[in-house]
Amino acid sequence: MTEPASDRQTRIRTSRPKRRRSRAFRCGAGLIVAAAVLVSLELSVRALTADPGSRRFQQINQIVLFLGTHESDLMLDADPERFWKLKPGVRIEDSRNDFWKGRVSNSLGFRNPEFEIARKEGSLRIVCFGDSSTFGIGNRMAETWPAQLETQLRSTDCSADFSQIEVINAGVPGYSSWQGLQHMRQEIGRLQPDIVLASYANNDFWHWDDATDRAHAERFRQSTLRSVLLRSRVACLFDDLLSQLRQPGAEALQSPSPNKRWAQTATVNYVSPIPQWTRRVPLDDFRNNLSAMADLCGEHQAACIFVKWPDQPLASGQGSPREEYHEVLGQIAAERRLAVADVVASFQRHPWSVDTYIPNDIVHVDRAGNALAAQAALAAVRQVLGTPGSTDIGSPGPIASVPTN
Repeated sequence: MTEPASDRQTRIRTSRPKRRRSRAFRCGAGLIVAAAVLVSLELSVRALTADPGSRRFQQINQIVLFLGTHESDLMLDADPERFWKLKPGVRIEDSRNDFWKGRVSNSLGFRNPEFEIARKEGSLRIVCFGDSSTFGIGNRMAETWPAQLETQLRSTDCSADFSQIEVINAGVPGYSSWQGLQHMRQEIGRLQPDIVLASYANNDFWHWDDATDRAHAERFRQSTLRSVLLRSRVACLFDDLLSQLRQPGAEALQSPSPNKRWAQTATVNYVSPIPQWTRRVPLDDFRNNLSAMADLCGEHQAACIFVKWPDQPLASGQGSPREEYHEVLGQIAAERRLAVADVVASFQRHPWSVDTYIPNDIVHVDRAGNALAAQAALAAVRQVLGTPGSTDIGSPGPIASVPTN
């Protein structure tokens, strides 16, 4: 018997919503299952891996591990403002380790003996911001140039003018001037230094990938879906794999893993850069960073001294990629009448200085090299303080001095 048309239409109308609800239910259930799988995967990866932090933090760890410094990978921690920082209270005693020796950091995370944050009345406080040459790779804490500067200052007539002289080593391995500026912004207010020495350029011209430090920071901070995803450990691993595959020139080096291949290439870039890769801090950014450091010191009534650090070619009178950065440094110092601790000139005056570089290294020096650097820093500090016997370090006209309270 034929179904009446009216009954057929009624049946169709009542059955359609049921099918629609069934499809919606299946889609919803599928999304819930997929979300549960992703959450489970994320939790599993988080349980098995450390917080990757920014891409720059991942990269410095890859370089540290590639260099084979063993326990040294324990000394750095992620920092949202400056990519990485020293962990507090680190000590490394490993006979295989040529880079970090003995007590690495105090309880405050500085390469320094313990000190009180609060200033003592009538004291002189100097803070040395810088990279691994300030940190003192290859030396124990007391052998670094900031530590030797403190010893030299205490043995001069400067000591009679102050109740206490303290030099704080705020150097961190791998730092560029961009990181140094963020570091100074974080610490200068609470440390309240009379004098700041800033030593950068060693890592600014270094080629790590296709973006500058500033671009990496902006990428990490931007409030986009990509930024949210990059805080997922699973997404970080996937993004890191894609990044390694995109790196120009990396495929030319054969090694067991993309991370190791990248670290090997980046390390070679320190001496012979791949042109397609970008400097961590281009010259214009370097100029802006140093100018901002000088402004920051002025805001906090601290005298600013820039440090010119030599690599081994410069020490022997040869050319170096650092020279163009040193030229910018000199221009800013001249414009602002700031003192310069010219370690380059100090090394060039002593031919034996080329032998103070630690083995297989063109940047980091031993105790004797650090003593030369401390002498150059002492000359600049004495000029700022206006003490008799200070040497001419090439700054034009009057030098910005420590303000009197």
